[in-house]
Amino acid sequence: MHRVVLSDMSERKRLEAAMLAKHAELEYARGVAQAANQAKSEFLSRMSHELRTPLNAVLGFAQLMDTASPPPSPEQAASLQHILRGGWFLLELVDQILDLSAIESGKLTLVMEPVSLPEVLLDCEAMLGPQANAAGIRLRTHLPEGPWVLRADRGRLKQILLNLLTNAIKYSRAGSVVEVSCGAASAERVRVSVRDSGEGLSLEQFAHLFEPFNRLGQEFGDRPGAGIGLVVSRQLAEAMGGTVGAQSTMGVGSVFWVELYRIT
Repeated sequence: MHRVVLSDMSERKRLEAAMLAKHAELEYARGVAQAANQAKSEFLSRMSHELRTPLNAVLGFAQLMDTASPPPSPEQAASLQHILRGGWFLLELVDQILDLSAIESGKLTLVMEPVSLPEVLLDCEAMLGPQANAAGIRLRTHLPEGPWVLRADRGRLKQILLNLLTNAIKYSRAGSVVEVSCGAASAERVRVSVRDSGEGLSLEQFAHLFEPFNRLGQEFGDRPGAGIGLVVSRQLAEAMGGTVGAQSTMGVGSVFWVELYRIT
């Protein structure tokens, strides 16, 4: 009996020692992962800031040349438009990487305040109306009745909606309609939905929808993008207490939505 008790105590001590060693190993691995993630975020932030200066210079000189007197020749004007489109795309990508870096490093700053949803929706429609018209797409916004005030960071909310609308316009068929609608997701939350008439997503594509830099097979297509906008949009929404989600049907189109808390 005495031997059995001693044996049990020895086994217990051995298990406790093994658990302590495993805990220390996990803590060390977590520290290494956190350090690596912090180093990655700092690298992305520094590189993004360094890229902004030459990009702004390129865009500035291209704009000066485009509006110079005498005006550029048709061939020169076409080349300048290529430079401007590429430059603006790269600048947008830099901003998105900076946002992602700030979110992952916990340095994202939000100014949470009452925000009028109808006002933000009208601003977005005014900003993207010309782009939709140029693509032969009608942008239809169904404004909610009443004030519909949300608790959000106004600039970040507009950033999310502009991203969802830009994607909808980009992937919709010419002659179709992109619809924006609002509804109550719950007693406390509002859902703003953006419906397109694109090709839709397969189950496999949908499973990878919110992976950074995953363009879901569009890498070699003619539509610009880096596969990071949706990731940033979801994380921004989550930082404001909401979320971003989607539904999609192949051959019919997709609905992307953002949910946030409503004040009134």
